[in-house]
Amino acid sequence: MNVFIAGGGRVGYHLARLLSSEHQNVTVIESDRDALEQIDYALDVSTVAGDGSNAMLLQSIGVGTATLFVSSMGNDEKNLIAAATAKGLGAQTTVARVGNPMYVESNVIYEPVLGIDYILSPDALTALEIAHFVEEPGLLASESFGHGLVQMRQIVASKTPTIGGKTLKDAIAPGSGVLVGVIVRDDKTMIPNGSSVIHPGDKVVLVGHRDKITKVSRLFHDGDAKHSRVAIMGGGTIGMRVAQTLDGRIKSVKLFERREERADALAPKLRHAKVVCRDGSSRVSLEQEHIDAVDVFIAATNDDERNIMASVLAKDLGAKQAVAVINQPDFAPLVKRLGIDLAVTPRAAIANRILKLAHQGDVSSLAIIDEGDVEVLEFAASGASSLLDRPLKEAAAKLPKGTLVATIVRGDNVIVPSGEDQIHAGDSVILICYADTLESVRKIFAK
Repeated sequence: MNVFIAGGGRVGYHLARLLSSEHQNVTVIESDRDALEQIDYALDVSTVAGDGSNAMLLQSIGVGTATLFVSSMGNDEKNLIAAATAKGLGAQTTVARVGNPMYVESNVIYEPVLGIDYILSPDALTALEIAHFVEEPGLLASESFGHGLVQMRQIVASKTPTIGGKTLKDAIAPGSGVLVGVIVRDDKTMIPNGSSVIHPGDKVVLVGHRDKITKVSRLFHDGDAKHSRVAIMGGGTIGMRVAQTLDGRIKSVKLFERREERADALAPKLRHAKVVCRDGSSRVSLEQEHIDAVDVFIAATNDDERNIMASVLAKDLGAKQAVAVINQPDFAPLVKRLGIDLAVTPRAAIANRILKLAHQGDVSSLAIIDEGDVEVLEFAASGASSLLDRPLKEAAAKLPKGTLVATIVRGDNVIVPSGEDQIHAGDSVILICYADTLESVRKIFAK
C-alpha cells in the first residue's frame, strides 16, 4: 500500500506509526523542520519538507500513485484543498481531517463537490465513542464479522473467572462458542493463550458466535443498569456533540460551561439537556450540582490536566463513572491508575477509522484495538493459501508468532477452532494479530 500523509502532527504522526508498523510504504509531508526531524528519527517512513496543500509539490512527489492520501494539517481549508488536489492527481482514496463542525455536518455536499472520499473529524468520532459508552454500559467497542454471525466485543472486566489458580482454558469451556482474543492491561496490549489470566480492570476483547457472546461476557462483567444521568464538562465541539447525541435519549444531561457567552449560545441548541454556566472542575460547583447522583461524568475540554483532575474529583464526590478526553497520548496510561474509567483519545479515534478505510479493499471486516497495536480482521480463505485442509496445529506454524485464528465461518456455522480443525477454501476466517505482522498474514492468505 502506498500512503501519503500531509501533516506530521499528533494525528499524522500516530497514523504514520501505525501504518509503518504494518510495513506499508508511507510518506509524510510536513513543513515544520523540527517535526520532520522527529518523524525521520522515530519512524520507518519517507519524509518530504513542504506544504502538503501545494499542488506542484504533490504532483512532483507522485501523490497520484497513492493508494491512500490523508491530509491532517492544522488548517481545515488546507486539508480540504490537499485532499481534493490529491484526488485530482489520481490518488485512489482521499481523506481530509477537519475540526470545524460545518464541514462535518455538510460532508454530503463537500465530499462530492470537492471529490474527496471522506471528510472526518476527530472530535465527532470521539463524541460518538463516548456516547456509545454511555448508552451501552460496560461496552467499549463492538464489531460484526462473518455476515453478522460473529461478534467482537471489548468490555472492561469488573470481575474475573480466572481465580484460585484458574486460567482461561479452565474458565471458558471449549464448546462455549467464544474466546478471549485480546487483553489490554494498563498500556500493554496482549494476545492471550490458554494459560493467560484476566485481572479486574483489564479491557477484554471477546470474539465468537453472536448468540453466545452475551453469556460469556457475564463471566467478566455483570450487566450494568442503563445510565440515566450524565454530566459533561466543557461546551466545546466534543462536549456539545455528546450532549446533542444523548439529549432526549437518557433521563438527564447536564452540560457545564464556565464561559457565560458560550453557555448562552449552547442552551438554545439543546432540547432537554440543561446548560449550567459553572466550572465543572470546581468542588463547590460539583457539590452544588449534585454530582453524586450522576451515573457518568465526562470531562471533554481541550485541557488534559483539567479533564483528569475534574474526573478524579467527580469520582471522589460520588459520580459512579468518569470519562476523560485525553489529547496527549503520554497521559492515557495514567488514567486507570487514578480511578478514571475510560480515556478517549481523539487522535486514536480518527487514526483507527482511517486504518479501517485503508484495509477495506483486502479484508472483509476490520477492528482496531485501542492504540492500534493489535487488529482483528476477516479474510476470505483463498483456494491457493498454504493453510488450507490441514489441522490448525500444523498450519498455525506458518503464521507469525502471536497470531490467533479466532473463528472460522463456514456457511451458517461458526467454529471456534481447536488444533484439529481445518480451514477450507471459501471459509471466512477471523484472525487476531499484532499490527507489525499484518502484512505477513495478508501474504499468507493471498497465496
